[in-house]
Amino acid sequence: MVKNQTPKAPLPETFKTFEEMADFWDTHDVTDYEEYLTPVEVNVSTHPKHKYVITLSDTLDTALRQVQQKEGVSLNTLINLWVQEKLQQYTATVVVTGN
Repeated sequence: MVKNQTPKAPLPETFKTFEEMADFWDTHDVTDYEEYLTPVEVNVSTHPKHKYVITLSDTLDTALRQVQQKEGVSLNTLINLWVQEKLQQYTATVVVTGN
């Protein structure tokens, strides 16, 4: 199969929302951006081993649900992404500062 010869749009450095990112990838082919991809190894658990119950104030719950609705993802997905992001930031800070 011959690849489309039209020039590809530049890959944005960031996306403001999940919806903006989804819109981009709905209209672009990831294989056109292979130079940006990094091979990774992952283990995906179909049955997570750990569940957490947390208590939020009404204010935090309202704010969280507003973000969840705006982003169009489940609360579980949103919170998992945020925890992952925060842990990556924490790990990077610990590595840089040596603490």
